[in-house]
Amino acid sequence: MHASTMFKALVALAAAITPAVADLAVTEPVASTTCTAGQSCTVTWKDNGSSPSLAQLGLCTIALYTGGRQQQTFLQPIAYPTPIDVSTQLTVSFVVDGTVGPNDSNYFIRFSSTNHTQTNSTTAAPSLAFSAKFSLAGMTGTFNQTVLNQIAGSTGSTSASTASSTAGSSSSSRTSSTRSTTATSSSSTPNSGFKADSSAVYVVGAAAFAGLVTLF
Repeated sequence: MHASTMFKALVALAAAITPAVADLAVTEPVASTTCTAGQSCTVTWKDNGSSPSLAQLGLCTIALYTGGRQQQTFLQPIAYPTPIDVSTQLTVSFVVDGTVGPNDSNYFIRFSSTNHTQTNSTTAAPSLAFSAKFSLAGMTGTFNQTVLNQIAGSTGSTSASTASSTAGSSSSSRTSSTRSTTATSSSSTPNSGFKADSSAVYVVGAAAFAGLVTLF
């Protein structure tokens, strides 16, 4: 194959697998933000003037996540499973569930559009937007090795795995317990398989997030 033809083919392949990160600019939380378990944490955003617009994104689910570029773990619903219109509502608050993880600076907010899909996606994957990574304090949970590998950037296995966290007491008066849930890996629609249950931890896979250089 001629070199220029091969280059064009590689560019086309990269465009096909690189996700479209929506141009929704999260203004809070930012990298210097610390939210506290049992207290309200506010998420705000704006339209940064690029495509897709907030109107195009429309209804979005919002959730708290951790993880890395290739795999991410759903920790707590914020506007989920019922989405909100990000073009008419520019802020939402949630009370941090202290049992979903430890004191750490690897938390972030993820938006997933139910209206707008990634331009080059062959599986109608939704357009995504992310906050900066920020900190949570006063936490009583733990990250298992699967999640720690995600944060560290380990490629690991993208097959179904088990994520567990140890829950302690929190300001919501939950009793101390240990929970283990089966994590669902997916390289297609990130919202598939999720349940509106803040006590569960879900793994979202894999190559669909390889191009998220704006977050990581």
